[in-house]
Amino acid sequence: VASRGGEGRHASSAAMVPGCAAEAPQGRRSVSGRGRGRGRGLASSALLALCPLLLLQPTSAAPKEKGPPADKLEGKVTYLWPIHFSSIPLSGTGGKGGVPLEPPEFGAKLADIGLRGFREYLKNTLPRELEVDEDLADMWNRSDHSRVNFCFERWQKRVFVDQNNLSASYLTSKFEDAPRLEGIDYSWPELYESREFARLKNRVAELAKLYLKRSGMQDVPSKFRIFSWLEVYDKGDALRPDSRIQGAYVAGRYFASVAQGSIKFNFEDPRGINPPFGKTYSHPPFEGNLVMHPVWNSYFVTPNMKDAPAVVFAFLVFPDGGSRADWRQDPTGNITITRSFKVSAL
Repeated sequence: VASRGGEGRHASSAAMVPGCAAEAPQGRRSVSGRGRGRGRGLASSALLALCPLLLLQPTSAAPKEKGPPADKLEGKVTYLWPIHFSSIPLSGTGGKGGVPLEPPEFGAKLADIGLRGFREYLKNTLPRELEVDEDLADMWNRSDHSRVNFCFERWQKRVFVDQNNLSASYLTSKFEDAPRLEGIDYSWPELYESREFARLKNRVAELAKLYLKRSGMQDVPSKFRIFSWLEVYDKGDALRPDSRIQGAYVAGRYFASVAQGSIKFNFEDPRGINPPFGKTYSHPPFEGNLVMHPVWNSYFVTPNMKDAPAVVFAFLVFPDGGSRADWRQDPTGNITITRSFKVSAL
């Protein structure tokens, strides 16, 4: 699983590095933290002030012990609370980040099923929803280019909970609505009964285990419940910034069909918008690309600049059995990465 660096690139599983501290090897304690609040930045500005410091100790302080020459300095750098962002080529012909796990036909089949279902929804279901649901129609008239996929996701939430005999509240912890409207068909057998969709969820489950293990989770569950929904970005369509608090372990997207340079999957800086923060990490997805990231980090999709639609399967990985994960125990919010270094004395 490939991972990318933030402002610079680091050979670690971290993508963006909100803060860092350094520690000396001889008795000095490193600045560390035990966690973070949902959607909050670093614990204090005092901590941020330590980020560029490298606390160095000459090794000559212990002359009786064997070690590096006296003109060498040793220390450790600790990256505090990085965002674990992973990217792999799930399907395709290769050449982007390694050998794909699935052939190109896998993504093409899912993209075809998804796009046909999306067009059917736009033609027959959405007009009826806007006709009978005044609140949805009001949101539609006031919203931006995110509105198409917002409505489509809302419909798919109802499809999912009906398919799994769950309450709609399972997916509506942000007080959004997913009502059952009269005259609307909430089924999608072409997708839910397809072998490719079942295989996609199995692949997501396998990769989620690896992701959580690399994030520091000690007892990784053996089974998950995965809610996957389709997003289609026609030319000009986008997704406004959002995050997820429904109690999932991990979130992600599979880009089944996407033209090169059409959209970007962006993350907003969790440290806040004021300088020197307010950064944006931009990931250019490729066809067959699957990415995973923490559920709490704010993300958005830039407008599609190409004529070809981008077909994307988003997903949330929940505990099995209908329960939800406790966000206070989220291992992705308490990651630290430490590396040692040696430099010549000044």
